[in-house]
Amino acid sequence: MDAKRIVPMLQVLAGDPGQEPARTACQLELEGADGILFQAGSATETDWIRAVAGSLSVPFALEAPFRSWAELEQALEAGADRVILAGPAAMLTAAAQAFGRSRVAVAVDAILGPSGWRVELAGEPEGRAALDWMLDLEQRGCGEILLSTSPEGEAGEALFQGAARLALAILYRSTGDEARTADALLHGADGAAIPAARTPSQWKAALAIRGLAVRNLD
Repeated sequence: MDAKRIVPMLQVLAGDPGQEPARTACQLELEGADGILFQAGSATETDWIRAVAGSLSVPFALEAPFRSWAELEQALEAGADRVILAGPAAMLTAAAQAFGRSRVAVAVDAILGPSGWRVELAGEPEGRAALDWMLDLEQRGCGEILLSTSPEGEAGEALFQGAARLALAILYRSTGDEARTADALLHGADGAAIPAARTPSQWKAALAIRGLAVRNLD
């Protein structure tokens, strides 16, 4: 089994001093993080991205409402290793061609219904089968899926096993439930984006007890 990544999620508030996210991220790296997922309400501020890029050794991604190509381009040029797009991901193909698919991810919220796992998409009243949508994203140039499940953990084995067959990475967005996070990783997710209530080392120790191989476990 490949070693799994543990990636803390860190919120960046509007007006945060440029160095504050960098200090927090560096502490998480020292505590065992394999990467950082920053969640921001805006993609217009780049000072903190530059500060993080100048001080962090592990890769970091930015999940934000990118409203224009200029915002996406600025985030990547400021030093973000990856951007995470949402919804229909209209800029996906252009971004993958311009910067490489490894620098572009898409957030997917899979919802379990009577017909299986589906995603809700604008303009498609019935949505789309989740695995079909992820395959579509892969073909458009997506390099990683940030996958949420609603309800979390329910009947997810087939979903994660199917997603694992795609030629892209699957990062499971955990809400903090250790057992369900372990299930997602055991069934094919490459890593987990985890809340910062526990340190990455604590998460790794708990997951190792459940039989999972994790990176850099001291």
